[in-house]
Amino acid sequence: MHPFAAAGRLAASASPMPTKAKRSGNQLERIVTGVLTALVLVFSVSIDGFLSLGNLQVILSNSASLAILSCGMAVVVISRGLDLSLVAQMTAGATVFGILLANGVAAPVAVGASLAAIVLIGFLNAWLIAYVEIPAMLATLASSMFMVGFLRFAVLRGEFLLLLPKSDPTVAFLASSLPIGLSVPVLLMLATVAATWFLLARSTAGRITYAMGDNFQAARLTGLPVRRTTIVVYVFAGLTALVAGLVTASASGAVDFRTVTNGTLIFDVILAVVLGGIPLRGGRGGVRNIVVGVALIAVLRNGMTLMDFTTQTQDMLKGVVLLSAIVVDNHFNPRDAETDTVGDL
Repeated sequence: MHPFAAAGRLAASASPMPTKAKRSGNQLERIVTGVLTALVLVFSVSIDGFLSLGNLQVILSNSASLAILSCGMAVVVISRGLDLSLVAQMTAGATVFGILLANGVAAPVAVGASLAAIVLIGFLNAWLIAYVEIPAMLATLASSMFMVGFLRFAVLRGEFLLLLPKSDPTVAFLASSLPIGLSVPVLLMLATVAATWFLLARSTAGRITYAMGDNFQAARLTGLPVRRTTIVVYVFAGLTALVAGLVTASASGAVDFRTVTNGTLIFDVILAVVLGGIPLRGGRGGVRNIVVGVALIAVLRNGMTLMDFTTQTQDMLKGVVLLSAIVVDNHFNPRDAETDTVGDL
């Protein structure tokens, strides 16, 4: 019998998520949904045109890369990991794509090379975590620093920006809108959400991912292929980063390394995942949580921008929101003897 097939039977026969854990996760989700509804009402009253079709399309388009990255981060967090290199991978993939285009390589070949590079990075991250047993936070932080340093100084010669040829058909397509009223970034976001749902809800690797997050040691002792599943998880996260990178770079016409160095985007990604109700302890959550968390961040960010809040003020408020979400999550999901002994990120 194939190892993953046997693992699927073991994972499927494992005890389901406790009712208390489901209930507490749903409570946080309901609270965030209530906060989202309240924000929409407040912004609708205080900001002219907030609920206009044009502004709603802006919110949707501007949240595409955040939602795509949040899908990758959510899968990692559910497995009880953390990938701090996602934004660096996003930039790395777009950089490989842009450099090859600038040197006359055909766009499909450039996309293929970017794909190969990101798969390799995701595999190396997973190998460090699963086989060398370096904590995920440290392994991915080191990976992020190495990628940014190598690309900026060895490839871009210290520059922060890499311009993309907007006239290239692939670049133009990735930034375009379709006759159905949706932009290509939004369609790619929907495709990523669908792929995440399939991975978590319909695949053997998804069931093992939940088992790893619920109790990693128990999952390994029962014979589940936790190391190979870790590779699947981090490679999938890297692929979402590549999609987000191509979308963002094509829309702006440039790859901007300051998205990595200022740390704001990775902060928003973690914020969206935690706000949606996916605990950092892993083992719980799904696509619905991602949608709720991203929607709250997108609405909050759009409203604060329309109200002319400074970047520093926005960061402060988002920090308060994240801290509040963690406090609420700790209230609903207090640590116990089991969660204290299953390991750290």
